[in-house]
Amino acid sequence: MMLSDAELSLRPRGPRDVFVLDWSGDAEAERFGEELEGSSWSQLWDRRRRQAFWVCIGDEVVGEADLFDIRRGDRTAELRIGLAPTAYLGKGYGRRALQLLLDYASGHLQLGSVYLRVREANTRAVRCYLAVGFRRHGRLRGERFPEPVLLMHRELMRERIAQGPAGELIVDSALRETATGEFSL
Repeated sequence: MMLSDAELSLRPRGPRDVFVLDWSGDAEAERFGEELEGSSWSQLWDRRRRQAFWVCIGDEVVGEADLFDIRRGDRTAELRIGLAPTAYLGKGYGRRALQLLLDYASGHLQLGSVYLRVREANTRAVRCYLAVGFRRHGRLRGERFPEPVLLMHRELMRERIAQGPAGELIVDSALRETATGEFSL
């Protein structure tokens, strides 16, 4: 399933896709690229637990976006996104890609919330996440986290409970919060 707005699109990654992105030129992008390339490739293709996308502007691949550790029973997932090369940073593409990914998580996957981890020093990314409705949920520190890492959370779907004509309670999970913070049925 291709996700797109007027200029930007998220294209599902396939097991035969091979793109080499230039993560150099920005310290945070370089860290993201190193972390991503250290991941187990076999995990990328388990579509029950992970949805992986290329971020594209026109025909050019400029980044990656993933929903992973998808827990359908809990209706949650972790989100990760990174853009490269640096010419595309600071132009709103990350925010737009996040909005597409959040709408997909809410609508297609029926998730209720997503969370992410981001280095606290990565202020550009933190501002982007706050702009699309993420809230700071906590801070990870300790031996595994030599630099403070923010845990951020975003609600996607809210259940509405109503009383039916016979007095029974009806749970309606069709009320969805879009990435822009508006609600729709």
